[in-house]
Order: sequence, then structure tokens, then C-alpha cells
Amino acid sequence: MQIIKEKLDIDEALEKRIKNILKFLNIKSKIIKGNIIHIPKTNIAYIEPHKLVINNITYLFFNECENVYINTLEMFIPFNELETYIKKHKN
Repeated sequence: MQIIKEKLDIDEALEKRIKNILKFLNIKSKIIKGNIIHIPKTNIAYIEPHKLVINNITYLFFNECENVYINTLEMFIPFNELETYIKKHKN
């Protein structure tokens, strides 16, 4: 079975918003681009989200999605609350 992974470009506006929050909070971290994973000759595909890791917390982002997922796809917060959430869990 062959599995194909293709890098997913991060939306410019999303990347800019994340970088501005990190700059404002004086945090150095790297955004890890997501992937599109699919199996040829099937209709199976998965979009792996973009990731940001700060203090062992992984923030998951999808292009054109206003929610930020925390560690898994079960818990999420609105993007406009991300800065407050990072501040609260910074230490």
C-alpha cells in the first residue's frame, strides 16, 4: 500500500496572525506546515493540520478555520482567544 504525503501551504493571513501573536508575547516557536495524506486508487484522504508547539502544548490550525485545536481535535478555542490561552499556559 502506497501512502502519499504532500505539504500543505499555510494561508498567508493565518500565518501572519500567528506570527504577530508570537511576536507580541515574545515567544520563539516554529509553525510546522500540515500535509495532505492520501492513498492512491482510493477515496481516502486526510488533511493534517498546521502545528505550533509551545510548552508541550500543540496548537492545531486549519486554513480558513476560525478555531484553534488544543493537542487533539477534541478541544478547541476560537482563534481570537489564542493569545489569552497562550499567556495563561505560558509557564
